[in-house]
Amino acid sequence: MVRVRRARARGLNPTGRTRNLAWAAVFFVLGVIGVLVPIMPQVPFFIMSVLFLSLVFPSVRRRLRRFLHRHPKIAHAYKKWKDSRRKKRRRKIHREKRGPEAGR
Repeated sequence: MVRVRRARARGLNPTGRTRNLAWAAVFFVLGVIGVLVPIMPQVPFFIMSVLFLSLVFPSVRRRLRRFLHRHPKIAHAYKKWKDSRRKKRRRKIHREKRGPEAGR
């Protein structure tokens, strides 16, 4: 039986947390600018901000899950996004395990 630590599985190391918080702040600021400037959309930026915050804070993650449970059409798009991220991460890990001489 393989034991996987939860913090490592979600990528919650200090660098990842800081990076996710920084991206959440950037997208939130862009969303606020979008509210003030009528040409720029604000909703996608606020959504991205919430998604990055949900990677860091469990309370935001719970609220996001509750929201997705209530809105299945949005939940489908979110699940597709999560699955694509997971596939990219698995490909990267697989490439690292093969080593540099695997491509020769």
